[in-house]
Amino acid sequence: MPNDDYIEIQAGANYRKVTHINNVRTTVCENRFEILAAPSCEIYEQQAVQALREWIQERRQKIV
Repeated sequence: MPNDDYIEIQAGANYRKVTHINNVRTTVCENRFEILAAPSCEIYEQQAVQALREWIQERRQKIV
């Protein structure tokens, strides 16, 4: 993973958002939520759980 912090957003049929901050990369797609982290980096649990909750809520709204 590159050391640069970045956010990439693509809109389309399979909406995708990728954030890469402090060597933690989060990928959000329609049916996938993924966190990748370098072995020595710290994952902020509260931020990760909040992002997952938001993804689940959005996914449920699409299903209903």
